[in-house]
Amino acid sequence: MFEDAPMISFLNGKIESISTDYLVLNVNNVGYTIYIPTYVNFTLKKDDTIKIYTYLYLREDKIMLFGFLTEKEEIFFELLISTPGVGPKVGLKVLSKMSPDEFNQAILCEDLDSITSIGGIGNKLAKKIILELKEKIKKMTLEDISEIKIIKSKDTQDALTALKTLGYSDKKAKSAINRIKEKFKEKLTLEEMIRESLKII
Repeated sequence: MFEDAPMISFLNGKIESISTDYLVLNVNNVGYTIYIPTYVNFTLKKDDTIKIYTYLYLREDKIMLFGFLTEKEEIFFELLISTPGVGPKVGLKVLSKMSPDEFNQAILCEDLDSITSIGGIGNKLAKKIILELKEKIKKMTLEDISEIKIIKSKDTQDALTALKTLGYSDKKAKSAINRIKEKFKEKLTLEEMIRESLKII
């Protein structure tokens, strides 16, 4: 069976034009119209070369491509629009006003005022978002804390870069490095970190 993987995970290209809520990205002479959170409009400009993470929205009457500067934003957007009543336009409005961490915190704290301050989200929908996502976000937060800790040392950063260069995802690489650092309490050299990480990744 085929996995339910995204058709387009990301695009690399040059910005042909950029508006308040969308940009046109030139990828090998093909122009993709990509809808974006409004903050992107202030951080990018025409002719910038960027990598943008994408979500392909398919309905019987429309096909739309949504874009984000980080993979975390794309994952959050997908989680958010899985809530009944929350469409992609509302999802973009959320990311235009708050980061994923800020909105997740508002959900965990059941902060209705912050959530309803976003256009398109009334009190009823805000309560539904909290009901649908609170437990999912708690689970994700616990996984992030246990699997992906903040990595600061230069050798560790270099080991992380090496693993990612070998094709491993950021999450898998960080998880492997954290596990070997817990296993070997003494300081490991860069080469040892990479070698031991490859044994368990």
